[in-house]
Amino acid sequence: MGRIKVAVAGVGNCCSALVQGVYYYREAEPIGLLHEKIGGYGVGDIEFVAAFDIDGRKVGRDLSEAIFSEVNEVPRFSEVPRLGVEVRRGPVLDGVSELTKNLIVVSDAEPVDVAEELRRSGAEILVNLISGGAEEASRFYAEEALKAGCAFINATPSSIASDPAWAEKFEASRLPLVGDDLLDQVGATALHMALLEFLHMRGVRIEESFQLDVGGGMEALNTLARVRGEKRKIKTEAVAASIPYEFPLVSGSTDYVDFLGNSRDSFLWIKGRYYGGATFTIDLKLGTVDAPNAGSVLLDVIRAVKLSLDRGLRGVVTPISAYAFKNPPKRFRLSEAHRLFEEFIAG
Repeated sequence: MGRIKVAVAGVGNCCSALVQGVYYYREAEPIGLLHEKIGGYGVGDIEFVAAFDIDGRKVGRDLSEAIFSEVNEVPRFSEVPRLGVEVRRGPVLDGVSELTKNLIVVSDAEPVDVAEELRRSGAEILVNLISGGAEEASRFYAEEALKAGCAFINATPSSIASDPAWAEKFEASRLPLVGDDLLDQVGATALHMALLEFLHMRGVRIEESFQLDVGGGMEALNTLARVRGEKRKIKTEAVAASIPYEFPLVSGSTDYVDFLGNSRDSFLWIKGRYYGGATFTIDLKLGTVDAPNAGSVLLDVIRAVKLSLDRGLRGVVTPISAYAFKNPPKRFRLSEAHRLFEEFIAG
């Protein structure tokens, strides 16, 4: 089937989990993978050809080394060979918040021409993994992808795929676009959606529910600093789509705890009524490691976007966006989104 040439913007924890996973699953059992093959493409067909960041501890280093720099906290679960891909300096723009400015050592290297670097590397797909809340930077990378003729995957909460203006730009450029805000593999939002959908199928009436997250690491700090309100809105709307009626619902991040590192504790609570008006409550705590939660989903998305390129699709690819993101342009229930994705990869 050939290689899938991928560039990444943001060499943080999610990037580390993604890169490690590509090499881990070349030999390991496929436990944790959502799909071994998508359109004939295996995980080992993914090749990283370009990377961009602003941190001086990553810029100028080979991607295989930069993903293990001291600011990243993902456990090392795979040996990644030297890739021959030097992390290039991107523009700072709004990539540093008040709460993260003391954690990021901004490189003093000159920013590169990102579009030119994408063209030079032969990248087909650019994955946006920069910090949440960096709206200007996300739009910048989307524009550079357009200039370079790359498909764009927006894993951040920034409105790119869900913005009709950006959708039209990628449609006009005959390039696929998917997003926004990646839905974790075993995340609290996905679990919340699945539980509510299941209970509705069982004839239960939901009366109240909440999902609250406490996390450590750079992404949790960025969420607290800049996108707490937006993330709550996105998560709440994603969860609400699981039920065809309104009820009191809150879903979002509540605080940052530094010693949690790249981990997250999520608390879910559901109250409802069933047969004869009997009441029930569900009270759950979910503990996860953040970055690996993104890895399997990203591996699916990258291969599905390559399949979109092979098929000549352009603009927002709805089955991928609905399946893998919290804020797609069009929402579906979790089971329906999964069915659409399976039909898409089956052709």
